[in-house]
Amino acid sequence: MSINQLVYISQAVRKMSAEDLQAIHAKARANNELIDVTGSLFYNGGWFLQVLEGPAATLSKLYDKIDLDPRHKNSRVLYNEPATFRTFSRWNMNMTNLEDRQADKYDELLEVIDAARGNRKIGAASPAVTLLRIFKE
Repeated sequence: MSINQLVYISQAVRKMSAEDLQAIHAKARANNELIDVTGSLFYNGGWFLQVLEGPAATLSKLYDKIDLDPRHKNSRVLYNEPATFRTFSRWNMNMTNLEDRQADKYDELLEVIDAARGNRKIGAASPAVTLLRIFKE
């Protein structure tokens, strides 16, 4: 089965508490397990950055559903390409709240979110490609 990787960024409509993020994480893990989707969600400064991995048609439907979620706005896809393997295969959904400043790769992830918000590249690479490289290493 072929898989795609979809990366999007969006802005929270309000500051998310730790409890809000835990609820999003729990719901995503349960839903993604049923539809063969893996990935990771990053939150910082009112912005979400999420990687989703799975069959292209499944990701398309899932993103359409996510895009309608009233907890965020200004969602835009940064990357949606076929992949030879899953970068986040261990997780139906991983969650990293960068506001607690204890995340692995903290500085790199902040740079990725900042670049994605500003629609700029990191070196010669897009923020989404940079994000995927961070976790492939």
